[in-house]
Amino acid sequence: MSSEKKHLIVTGVARSGTTALGELLNAHPRVCLGIERFKFQYLRKNVYSPAFFERDRFFDFRPDDTNLDPALRPAWKPVYDSIAQKWDDAEIIGDKVPDLLPILADFIAANPDFKYICILRNLKDVALSWQTRADKPRDSWPAGKGFEAACASWAEQMQTLHDLMLDRPMREKILMLDYDTMYDDPVRTAAALSAFLGLAPNGAFLQTLHQHAAFVTARKTRKVPPQFIEPYKAVSQGHIRGLRKISDEQIATWADTFHRNAPS
Repeated sequence: MSSEKKHLIVTGVARSGTTALGELLNAHPRVCLGIERFKFQYLRKNVYSPAFFERDRFFDFRPDDTNLDPALRPAWKPVYDSIAQKWDDAEIIGDKVPDLLPILADFIAANPDFKYICILRNLKDVALSWQTRADKPRDSWPAGKGFEAACASWAEQMQTLHDLMLDRPMREKILMLDYDTMYDDPVRTAAALSAFLGLAPNGAFLQTLHQHAAFVTARKTRKVPPQFIEPYKAVSQGHIRGLRKISDEQIATWADTFHRNAPS
């Protein structure tokens, strides 16, 4: 493993925008981010080895690593072809895996020098997305993972992240991005990400960020269906309010750092 490369883990509650964030980061020529590359190792076996990010191992897809093998899922082949092409010049190697928050403290203990990005998203949109997937009969998403299951998972993970972020040194390792506000000012978000990751600005990265912002802005607002109002209201929103405050402070600090260090 090259000592010149830094390592990054991206996570958040499932259906909170982690895939879009992975696409955004991979738009940068110096970033190589797997898409749920080692999720079975992390979530099933609790193995968090940095050796996964050796080049030979990263491209050695095994059944106990992931179900998103590009040999079996051709839609992911262009992602890994691009990663292979830029690997040698990459500054950051990593993985995007949702639902890591319950084991994130252990992951960080095993890899204290890694950087981590956690994406936040409102409960309503996360839960509606779970229900939409659960309602599709041909979807691989389990039928039982609908709105109410999302409420339980979201509440647990927000509490876990809240407790983790009470440890102030963690705020240097973990950057939280708020999906619901990060696209309001793409330039500010790009500056914060660049400073946090130690990357130079890049046109392809900025273009992808603006494309995502346009997509989010054009989305229609959805309401909670009547049958789910009670379980939705039963979930406390206190933890995410605190996390959003910390996230906003982090973004402001890292954006200021970027602008202070930018060439005049």
